[in-house]
Amino acid sequence: MKLLDNKVFRRLLLSLTYASGVFLIVASGGSGSGSSSSDDSCRLVISAISPVTGTDDIWVGVLSELPTGEFNSVARLKSDGTEAFPPVPLAGGFDNVIRTVAVTEDGSKVYVGGDFSQGILRLNGANGLPDGDFDVGSGFNDSVSTIVPVGDGSGDIYVGGFFSEYDGDFVGGLVRLNADGKLSVNFAGTRDIQAVAPAGMNPGIYPNGSVYSGGSFVPTLARWWSDGGGSIDNNFNFPGIDPVFSVALVAGGDGDVYAGGGFSGGISRISNTGVTDEIAFAVGDGFNDSVRKIVHTEDSSGDLYAVGGFTTYQGSAANGLVRLNDDGSPEMSFMTGTGFSNSDGLVPFGQFAASALAADALGDLYVGGDFTDYNGTAADGIVRLDESGMLDPDFVAQISSETGTCTDGTFVADE
Repeated sequence: MKLLDNKVFRRLLLSLTYASGVFLIVASGGSGSGSSSSDDSCRLVISAISPVTGTDDIWVGVLSELPTGEFNSVARLKSDGTEAFPPVPLAGGFDNVIRTVAVTEDGSKVYVGGDFSQGILRLNGANGLPDGDFDVGSGFNDSVSTIVPVGDGSGDIYVGGFFSEYDGDFVGGLVRLNADGKLSVNFAGTRDIQAVAPAGMNPGIYPNGSVYSGGSFVPTLARWWSDGGGSIDNNFNFPGIDPVFSVALVAGGDGDVYAGGGFSGGISRISNTGVTDEIAFAVGDGFNDSVRKIVHTEDSSGDLYAVGGFTTYQGSAANGLVRLNDDGSPEMSFMTGTGFSNSDGLVPFGQFAASALAADALGDLYVGGDFTDYNGTAADGIVRLDESGMLDPDFVAQISSETGTCTDGTFVADE
């Protein structure tokens, strides 16, 4: 059986297991493992994207499906999609899927999290080499889903996931780590965290600083005291029980938050007390399937981008990606046409839909996932779109491995 046929089966199984709240890696290996194919075809599955501030570059997490097997890596891509330097496979490090990549504001450090050994790693942004000043000991005992810089000048990060231990100590599914890797705050009441949004300091709402978390275990959306020992903030009471995959603060500093996930409608605006606001952000029937990621546009509009396994929004076609105005209405000038699809006949869905999303200060939007086409044009796992939803043909991802390079679905072996 050829590699592509195996992937069809594997994505079906992965999507079914993830839909039940359990993410199972099947037939996933490190460099050179997995099935093989006799042809020169290849696939790129982009699981994470993080822009580098002040540049046109982005960091991505990649699963390359090659004739020689599977290859998990992170790469820094330049504005044309070529690599700034060879990718980072880290033998014994990225032996499994990468779920999240986070670049510090100054671009000097890059955090990588996922299902690989220890669950977390920090690289030097300038050359991709491991940063020895970040010591995690034995690391996490299970998957890391999200890493977010705290953003208060401390250099600390929030880490969320399905783990229950860090460096041998029992922890909740959300922790705050110092810049040297030491545990700073253990949010003991958390579990199965898939999204984090630092709320920072907001006198009158959460004066001690706090952080929002989203996940698949109750409370699926909560606010926690970051500077108060990691306890839950009982001033925020959200009654929802369905999984939350993405969280983003509402622009304006009033403490409201957007949540995207597997609940009815797929997206909501929640007040700073935990009440769904269906007036300021009216979504109606919303999406017909889950929202995997929401991010703000990098302009002053207050608009959002949402990406996921959906095909409609408010009853109209919306194939995996939409731009929403700050009142919940779709921005009609952003047009995606037929959206994302796979050449093997499967519409992307679940964890392997278009699920990685990042907007940069130049107005560009990067979307990654397990797709081969965007609006009828070949697009191997990642696209760059302009503010109208138009595909930028000048960006073509080229990801190398230990054995060759994958570009536009074609594998060229090293000589």
